[in-house]
Amino acid sequence: AVLIGKAVEFAEPALLVGETGCGKTTMCQILASLRGQTLYMINCHQHTESSDFLGGLRPVRNRTEGQSEMGKLFEWVDGPLIEAMKSGGMFLADEISLADDSVLERLNSLLEPERKLVISEKGDEIAEELTAAKSFHFIGTMNPGGDFGKKELSPALRNRLTEIWCEACTQDADLIRIIEHNLDHVTAPSDSGDSDSGPDKPTPVSLAPGSLAPGSLAPVSLAPLMLEFRNFFLA
Repeated sequence: AVLIGKAVEFAEPALLVGETGCGKTTMCQILASLRGQTLYMINCHQHTESSDFLGGLRPVRNRTEGQSEMGKLFEWVDGPLIEAMKSGGMFLADEISLADDSVLERLNSLLEPERKLVISEKGDEIAEELTAAKSFHFIGTMNPGGDFGKKELSPALRNRLTEIWCEACTQDADLIRIIEHNLDHVTAPSDSGDSDSGPDKPTPVSLAPGSLAPGSLAPVSLAPLMLEFRNFFLA
């Protein structure tokens, strides 16, 4: 988390590499929230196109009188990357390595120190050159290239990114804190007939440590199982 924060502080485009479920995307969401920035995100896959990043031409809907007189049928709509560059938000390319190299090469100029992008897809006679706002940040995430079905990024793109390895959470103390935090928000349906709590109103779950027996878990809540899991690490 410290390395990610430093990369953002010095406006370095970052690449988070780690196993599935280690918290790469969550860390970006938390960082954007702490900095008060809007997080723009795209989930990459093998069919991702450059228009998914940049935007494209869309049919004009609810045309104004001026647009009707001009006979304008299509208009340009910015994609999430362009919106993030203009507004100074944080952009996350999740699973960036899954996208085709020809698509990702379109981003190379943005990852240079000048942070500029030439948009020629608008169809105008003169291509637009867009410079990212000062507070704009680019972050990509990917799984290690050795994983099944995964591939490596091209050297041209990878050399432009500050690579940060993200370890999975394996410490008992960290796992216990996560479980205790989740237990504080877990509720189960109430069967009480009180006027203040109907049959569909959730009530907090409270169990004595070690009080569960095999086969006693009710299907209505995962709280008992989580509590036993916590006690296992405390034992």
